[in-house]
Amino acid sequence: MADDTRAPRGAATVPDEDLGPDIPDEEEEQPEQAAPDPPGGGREQRVTWAELFFDLVWVFAITALAHALATSSGPTGMLRTVVLTIPLWWGWNSVTLLGNASGERLDGPRGRLLLFLTGAVGLGMAVAVPHAYGSSGLLFAGCFILLRLLLWTEMHRLHFYGELRMEPFALGLVIAGPLFLAGALLPGDWRSVLWAAGALLEVAGPALLGHRLDHIRLEPAHLPERFGLIVIMALGETVVTLGTQAAAVPLNWIRLAALAIGFVLVIGLWWTYFHFGAPAVRHGLETSAVQARILRDVFHYAHFCYLLAVICIAVSLRALIQSPLESGHELSACLVAPGAGLYFLGFCYSRWRMYGSAALSRFTAALACLAVMPLSPLLPAIAVTALVAALVIALNVFEYWVISTGRQVIFMHVPKAWRRGAGRTT
Repeated sequence: MADDTRAPRGAATVPDEDLGPDIPDEEEEQPEQAAPDPPGGGREQRVTWAELFFDLVWVFAITALAHALATSSGPTGMLRTVVLTIPLWWGWNSVTLLGNASGERLDGPRGRLLLFLTGAVGLGMAVAVPHAYGSSGLLFAGCFILLRLLLWTEMHRLHFYGELRMEPFALGLVIAGPLFLAGALLPGDWRSVLWAAGALLEVAGPALLGHRLDHIRLEPAHLPERFGLIVIMALGETVVTLGTQAAAVPLNWIRLAALAIGFVLVIGLWWTYFHFGAPAVRHGLETSAVQARILRDVFHYAHFCYLLAVICIAVSLRALIQSPLESGHELSACLVAPGAGLYFLGFCYSRWRMYGSAALSRFTAALACLAVMPLSPLLPAIAVTALVAALVIALNVFEYWVISTGRQVIFMHVPKAWRRGAGRTT
């Protein structure tokens, strides 16, 4: 079902994931309580220098994952790389949640040392990625368990979850952790199966715990800034890929054209998130009656889609520079279209969970990118990338035109049976 809402003229950065919140149906369930006051007495919590230093480890982790994806063999190899991505992702956002819960204490000596220690453990996981399914499996699993233990101990000390015994940090430590350890001690397919089960549990944990987490309170300025930075880190991998690949081969006019097209695509991805999406995320967290839902659906799940999508695009950009006119690339080099499609679908999911509907423009863009996917093995890399870049830029131009001219924004409402827990903002 589609609906439309008139956006205010000139509202270039409206507080919504997709062109401003739409008007809820009269029968749509409304929040029973106001959004909680943020911790910290109204003072905004900003990202610290120690957190930015910690992020350097995950910059390297993203590079390691992109390389593993680029060198993977077939769909099975790609899925195995996704399994490795999940504990690294959950480690990063768990440290980010710890930072949010710690507040000003994070910038003290204890908080800084904790960030350095978790960063060192994360570095151990990252360096194990290339041979995680071989000789480095025990290093990857051991560092994962140690990271989980450090995080659980500190969150328990902060009493963040109150009297709740089984919470996401405990779930990852006592169930997912042993699965990764057992998998590291077993060879071949058994390792893949047990690690996949552990990764699945990591993903499903917040959803399985459901409303038992509804009482938690979050500082609304810190989390959007942190998760915006992980998008920047992922986009940075695309820029590094373009630059390193272009610097490693003789440049001619076709490779320069490919470099320009790839960079325009990256700019379009940045604009899609930061022009409308970033203010929307903070608005959703500030106005939600249940902040835990925004944490789970928008930060944990939607941003994982963004991260995975951009890594896929970065992998395809390697083939773009190396062989711009060749077709019939391996599967890992044909990920630019599905990556962009996943990126847009992440925005649709995020807006649905925050406001109860998704923008038709972004859903259409996602379908268009997915429609390009079957052409990827048949067309030259530069042609496929140019098509996807054109779709991304066209979406951004269209959305900017809609907002700047005050025209009607069309939203898609999901069936009411699917809306439980969605759109609970004040």
